[in-house]
Amino acid sequence: MTNHSSFKIGVALLVVLPAACGETEPAAPEAIDATAVQLYQGSLTMSQAEASRRGRLEIVPVSGTVFHFGLDLSQAPPTTFPFQSTVPGALVWIAELPFTRQLGIRSDADGKWAFKAIKIQGRPLRLSLVYELAGYPTTKSQVFEIGDGGLTDIAVQYPTEAFFSLAKGQLEQQIGALVGAPYPLRNVVVTTVGKAWASMYSPDLPHGDPGVAVQISPPIQFPASVGPIYFNEAVAPDPTLTTTSLDGGVLFGNLPSGSATISASKAPFSYSPNTFVIEDGIGLYIASPPHGIQGTNDSPAGQP
Repeated sequence: MTNHSSFKIGVALLVVLPAACGETEPAAPEAIDATAVQLYQGSLTMSQAEASRRGRLEIVPVSGTVFHFGLDLSQAPPTTFPFQSTVPGALVWIAELPFTRQLGIRSDADGKWAFKAIKIQGRPLRLSLVYELAGYPTTKSQVFEIGDGGLTDIAVQYPTEAFFSLAKGQLEQQIGALVGAPYPLRNVVVTTVGKAWASMYSPDLPHGDPGVAVQISPPIQFPASVGPIYFNEAVAPDPTLTTTSLDGGVLFGNLPSGSATISASKAPFSYSPNTFVIEDGIGLYIASPPHGIQGTNDSPAGQP
């Protein structure tokens, strides 16, 4: 996590305000390097020297939705959560700025959350989001790049703890059978290789671009780590697949701590990579459309 010295630098470049506060509320004093920035009544003031040295600052919106994923095991028999059903009450904070956990930013009754960030104009603001809620695994996003227009279509597919434990246990058994020994997964990283139009905000399904090969950097070696494991058309991890199915899902497990970039390839298309920062204490990492591994293939749903 961030040490004290880099924390002071970070808050000079980023101030997070819960959307519920309104723009007339001042930010918490501990969230501001007062020699660099003052925020009051929605306005920024800086000395000319600071403005020249740091560049122009701007306030940008950051928002998204927490969506359900997988089976609802509280039902008998278990049922699939409807597509685009949402999760209220999830705490959302910035991994690189742990103090933001104290701001109490939560998804509302419709699963939506929002905050505002201060950034230097013309420079992307890089951050990861952490989602927490009782009954759900603590989950971390990929690293987002927040541009001058902000980012307002973030999505996460959030499984319940019960479903995640069940799915992980089944995968551990499959891999354990291959290696001839128990195979516990410390972490699981999941992303979707999607069509150009793929989005959790769109009713078009399936999202996936089939026949895509996925790579990770730095390279990993089995059995210390595992992946890529592709999801089949029934949205289940299938170690026998060698490329994506129509679902588009892919996972890695037991990655070492640090940065890992997942990329994809399928001629003649290009794909945007996802970068995750793996850390102790977080067991699930998810990137969902429209910010998974989005490709330039714009063919209709269910087609190559």
